Amino acid sequence: MIQGDAKTSLLFVNHASLLIKNGGRYLLTDPWHLRPGFGSWLPTFQQYVQPSYYAALGDKLSLLISHGHDDHCDDDLLKIFDKNTEIVTASFNAPSVVNRLKKLGFHNVTVADSNDGAVLNNGFAVKSYINPQLSLDDAVYTIDTGSGFVVHCNDNWAKFDDETIASIAKDRQGYANANVAFFSQTNSASGHPLSYTIFDDEQKISILRSKVKGMVTQGMRNADALGIDTFYSYAGFASIFVKEFPSYLDLALIPTAKFIRDELLDDTESRALGARVDVRDFYPGDVLDLSDGKITKAFVSSEDYSDKALKDATVRYYDAYGIIDQCDTFKPKLEQGEFNRDRLIYFLDNLNKFVARKIQADATFFQTIVGKAMEIVVPDKGITATIIFGGDVFIGPYPKGLPNKRITVESSLMTQVLNGDILFENLYSGYEGQWERFPPNVYNRDIVMFVVMYSYVYQNRLAKLAPAA
Repeated sequence: MIQGDAKTSLLFVNHASLLIKNGGRYLLTDPWHLRPGFGSWLPTFQQYVQPSYYAALGDKLSLLISHGHDDHCDDDLLKIFDKNTEIVTASFNAPSVVNRLKKLGFHNVTVADSNDGAVLNNGFAVKSYINPQLSLDDAVYTIDTGSGFVVHCNDNWAKFDDETIASIAKDRQGYANANVAFFSQTNSASGHPLSYTIFDDEQKISILRSKVKGMVTQGMRNADALGIDTFYSYAGFASIFVKEFPSYLDLALIPTAKFIRDELLDDTESRALGARVDVRDFYPGDVLDLSDGKITKAFVSSEDYSDKALKDATVRYYDAYGIIDQCDTFKPKLEQGEFNRDRLIYFLDNLNKFVARKIQADATFFQTIVGKAMEIVVPDKGITATIIFGGDVFIGPYPKGLPNKRITVESSLMTQVLNGDILFENLYSGYEGQWERFPPNVYNRDIVMFVVMYSYVYQNRLAKLAPAA
């Protein structure tokens, strides 16, 4: 606990974006405005404060970028901030977030670890906690203002390890629960189950609710393990715009506190957890006073509109202003050149090399991927390509029957991936490809993790070296 006399208050902006204020100094986390995440996501709740107001704060404002996903790091929005703006992120082994910020022109970038952390110019003390068994590119953050303590989990809903719990518990000593705010992801950020062809819509909703319930309750258990008796839902308020699959817009959940309490905490165990850890109503525009834990509702209050009404109005806004048209599958199909088989092989061959380097560097990191297979099917070109991780890459189906993962994607989108125009992750997290897994009940998280990490390496570096068309 650092010492401070000023009162800390916290505004919920949208998604994973929080504006923390203490004595006329501000910290804004994970800003996201109008840039589509993963090529198809847009915020379900728009920013409650027009971003120009943040940018006008000058050196009174610092930024925290938790990780490099576009729903947490909006390059277009960042361009409006002064390049001297102080930005903090985690001390990741790979410098991709720092390099990305520097490429945008920011030069006052610092990193925080789980030991000493970093004390920002605004006096806030920030620490980050990376669990390499879950992700090498994301982290849990704590923010100590001297009069309030915020746990900013962003996408890290999974069980905290004992070391993380012990460290955070030590740092929050001296703060009553009313002075602590625990924010954790409460929605799915992967292609499963919505983009998996083996499920109908009814099955997708059932699986998605069960999956999200597991995420929410584990996040609540993390708060409970820290002795925190309140919980705030965030990092799950996005709508999906894929032209070929408009049902995604209706199937996506809006995980407000009301939805969580009424729909997800539906059994004896989860209701008992909810009795210990209160999921509080907290909407964009609401302000939390960390001196006493009281919430002041926004001037345009969630008490006066329904979740669905706000979602529908937001979609109409995006449509009226042409923002949906900026999503990958709504853009005009520009001339991308001919689909290039050699580039597809190059893409998969370098994925294999990337996996080999990672597991050689860390013997504990997803060695299970070795020997597994993934197919990429491009139906309008009649092409199937296969990668056997740790083995061969070739044109043709997996010769031993069914692969562990299969994606079907039209050549127009796959060509954009191979050209480096969009991320391969857009085909998964962005729901732009159609996926299968064999057997259907096996996640194969190792494949997903490597594909996601590799997407950024390929787009930023390898695509420039790919074979010419």
